[in-house]
Amino acid sequence: MFHVGLSGYSYRPWHGEGRFYPPELKPKQFFGFYAERYQTVEMDGTWYRMPSEKMVEEWVKNAPKPFTFCPKMHRQVTHMSRLKEDGFDSAKFFLKRLEPAADAGVLGPVLVQLPPNMKIQLERLVEFLKMLPLKTPNGAAYRYAMEFRNETWETEEVSSLLASHSVAWVASDTDEKEGVRKDTAPHAYIRLRKTEYSNEDLAKWAEYFRELRDADKEVFVYCKHDDDGSPWIWADELKTLMC
Repeated sequence: MFHVGLSGYSYRPWHGEGRFYPPELKPKQFFGFYAERYQTVEMDGTWYRMPSEKMVEEWVKNAPKPFTFCPKMHRQVTHMSRLKEDGFDSAKFFLKRLEPAADAGVLGPVLVQLPPNMKIQLERLVEFLKMLPLKTPNGAAYRYAMEFRNETWETEEVSSLLASHSVAWVASDTDEKEGVRKDTAPHAYIRLRKTEYSNEDLAKWAEYFRELRDADKEVFVYCKHDDDGSPWIWADELKTLMC
């Protein structure tokens, strides 16, 4: 019910003495090493390029049980079309590519991240949510999480709309703004994006995560990717606090 991981796993600055990946490890061994430590990963790369059939096949083939991949929706949908109808075909293509992962039980919530300069467009959101498939042809469920980065979306109407579709409101915690917490789905999605987190900060978040878990929520938490940082330290601390 509680999953914590990192935003991506294949970063060369994480490789070397004193870093996440030992110096002797080869890049093709990164995922196996990562999956021994965490049971989930946020896939930021799918925002830049559509997942290929081969990529998803590799997810299914290499993922241990249990493990979940949480891909970020492609930028054509969120940043270029900005949830408009001309991006629906791209969204459907994206989700079609993820079918094998959903059917195999290794697909977590799909992250739909909107651009910071996109203000509330309620009717656009209504139509977008209607378009999203709930299941694959084989009956496996799709789950979604939406990250609004403009405060105009922080309304009761938007929360109710997400809840009616069981879409999670992403609590995105940054240096500029504390993560807004809203209960809109059976699953919760939290992104810890600050430059630094103290043990006290993490303990407060862990208290919230325990509340969610005790309420039978499935909780997904991802710590910020930073070439020079060490987000795995925060993830490991959260794992300890949640034991």
